Amino acid sequence: MLKLLEEAALNDYPNPDRIGCPGTDFLKRLATDRRSISLSDPALDHVANCSPCFREFAGFRDRAKHAKVTRRVAVATGGAVLIAGGTTAFNVLTHGFKQTPATAGLYEDRDFDMFNDGPERGTEDGQRQSPDLPRQRLNLRITLPFASPEGDYEVQVMGPTGPTGVKAAGTAHIIGGKTLLRIQLDLTKLQPDTYKLGIRRIPYDWTSKPVRIQ
Repeated sequence: MLKLLEEAALNDYPNPDRIGCPGTDFLKRLATDRRSISLSDPALDHVANCSPCFREFAGFRDRAKHAKVTRRVAVATGGAVLIAGGTTAFNVLTHGFKQTPATAGLYEDRDFDMFNDGPERGTEDGQRQSPDLPRQRLNLRITLPFASPEGDYEVQVMGPTGPTGVKAAGTAHIIGGKTLLRIQLDLTKLQPDTYKLGIRRIPYDWTSKPVRIQ
């Protein structure tokens, strides 16, 4: 699916006159320093809907990824301990938290996809899809919105009157072109209802997505 989406972005939105394009400097910064760009920046929507911009961005991204892999290989040759640590981190990000005997069976793995979401500003709740989450203890893998930067994030469940007290924090990493955040949330004390899952990269503004907890 990711490959199909990328192929569409690369080819389906021609803009031969490069109308409204944010420029090479922005695309290079998006590929190499995403933390410096706000998720509400309108240029992100342009990149996702302009094939020339997306192709230029993809080129910078792939070169940056290659350079990062080269640096990682150089560091890894320094010792087997680093290799083992890197493998563990990769497995946690892609497959979930490693459960100890004390937590085995207590937390259920679930995905929460926000990849195609933008900031909630100006959008009525009824127009946004509300996915379901069980009223369980969850190992939650959140796919953050397109072009979200790596870094430290906070997550909290919001009720009609404000925060519910259910919250967590974690560090997001880019895996396979998507920014993934792994956290543990205990939803067992919440009543079945529609809530909002609020997410922000510390210390920036919150974005949220309605969610039905059943």
